[in-house]
Amino acid sequence: MTSEQPAPTSPTDEIRLLWGDHGPAPVRRGPRPKLTRSEIVAAAVRLADTEGLGAVSMQRVAGALGYTTMSLYRYIERKDDLLLLMADAAMEATPPGPREDGDWRAGVEEWCQEVVALYRAHPWMVRLPVSGPPSGPNGIRWTEAGLREISAPGLGRLESLQMLLVLNTVLRETLRMEVEMSQAAERRGTPLGEGENAWAQGLLGVLDPAESPTVTGVLDRIGTEGQELDVRYDPDRAGGPAEGLGFGIDRILDGIEAHARRRTRT
Repeated sequence: MTSEQPAPTSPTDEIRLLWGDHGPAPVRRGPRPKLTRSEIVAAAVRLADTEGLGAVSMQRVAGALGYTTMSLYRYIERKDDLLLLMADAAMEATPPGPREDGDWRAGVEEWCQEVVALYRAHPWMVRLPVSGPPSGPNGIRWTEAGLREISAPGLGRLESLQMLLVLNTVLRETLRMEVEMSQAAERRGTPLGEGENAWAQGLLGVLDPAESPTVTGVLDRIGTEGQELDVRYDPDRAGGPAEGLGFGIDRILDGIEAHARRRTRT
């Protein structure tokens, strides 16, 4: 019987899977295939979008399509393969194109904002196991768009790739925390922002400012009237980790700009 959690495949096998024919699997004995791999992946994405990644199994996807579980193995042999295909399919949206004004910082920030939009449209993506850098057609399109902008100030090729990895890690982990905190707030029946305020006030009630002056100073500012909010990555002002994401992205871009400037002077 086919296992849903076999040993990992090699990067070469993953690339072959992601770039291969998405139509019916090679001809085998038995009835003529009526499904396509793309239809299976689309059904799995819909299931993950509505019920979460934990709901995705070969059995559930087969049931959604009206087929038996074993029939799906004619097209996709492993659940891990299905997850790889889902991740790439979820990135089918078109990444930002080149900016006419040549503003690389604005281009990188636009790319980041669109990546955040992808994660929010498919929250399960932040919980997928990471087996390596993007390898599928859609993942490469997004990588190309990001590298095009981030390399513009004069970073080397490997430097550009490293900084794009840093940015994507910040975006992914921030959205992962947002998803988990939002789900916890929903279970409690309170808005995310209210939960943060309650957390801050609760700690302020037990902490000694003499022992934790920095922490208490920060907590005093949470929920303060008139506090400036950076809403570029959190337009609904719902609170949570993404509320300060723009500030962090700006500081990363400052570092890239300063590094490129020093390189130019030398």
